[in-house]
Amino acid sequence: MAKLGSRLNGIQEAEGSSPSGSTRTIEKGAGETPFVHDEGGLPYQEEMMQTRSEAYHDHEAPAYDAKYDASPFFKQVYEVVTWDNIRRFLPPLPARILDAGGGTGRWTVKLAAQGYDLTLTDISQGMLDVARTKVEAQGLAGRVTILRQDIRRMNDLAAESFDLVLAEGDPVSYCEDPGAAIRELARVARSGAHVIVSVDSRSMAVAFISQLDLDGAEELLRTGQMRWRDENEAFTYPIHAFTVPELSNLFESNGLRVVRVLGKSVFFGCLPPEVRNTILNDQELTRRVVELECRYADDPGWAGSGGHLEVTGVKTW
Repeated sequence: MAKLGSRLNGIQEAEGSSPSGSTRTIEKGAGETPFVHDEGGLPYQEEMMQTRSEAYHDHEAPAYDAKYDASPFFKQVYEVVTWDNIRRFLPPLPARILDAGGGTGRWTVKLAAQGYDLTLTDISQGMLDVARTKVEAQGLAGRVTILRQDIRRMNDLAAESFDLVLAEGDPVSYCEDPGAAIRELARVARSGAHVIVSVDSRSMAVAFISQLDLDGAEELLRTGQMRWRDENEAFTYPIHAFTVPELSNLFESNGLRVVRVLGKSVFFGCLPPEVRNTILNDQELTRRVVELECRYADDPGWAGSGGHLEVTGVKTW
């Protein structure tokens, strides 16, 4: 699901909070939510027709893009590092790309404008409504198909039908069953296609330690479970944070040979707030720091330190 773009779904600011001011806390013992299918093929909860993550993103959808566009970190650092990875694996035209959990369609619009045929999916109808308005306003409706689908069960998508599969903005972390999501992403990719997935990283335990919440840090490191916390309890939902081996193993077990692992971002979040602000207010400093981020994001010694992880695999089955 998108938190900006997917979730560009769920970007965490370098300061440790989202642009909307929400914070993340430990979720202990979060279980998978049971789903069944309605006649249109879209899963729905047996006990609740709408998941909390879906409810949150429906509520945030009208102002979602504006919040991220107003974040210098997101626009000048995080998004640039993400695009640096995506561009490496773009298939030659003509090609079909899936933007799974793509939310307001940030990557969909960018890629469709370059001539690709996009399918944008998300569980939040509110996010998709925003995406549709953007697509139509830019004259890209002929290149974009928009479908409301759960990333764990994309029933309207045929197997082996996409030349590139994206799940940016952490929808795999938010969906409550990452294994099912990765299986679906692999299923719809053609043999030889690349699958790119961004998730929350377990390195965020550092944020708990910085607040002297050692119990919280230990719980996150042991289980990977957190929560997206909002003032409205109805918008509080579980998040799964990954280690590099955990996500890589999910890829490999589903026929996706891992070809690149990177952290987003690996340096910027380690800097004091006043230094981050100085960098973001200076175009040349920002350029040089982003250059370092892109150069070392996939270095094995640094990748796992990013607040988010991004793994790219190629389908071998």
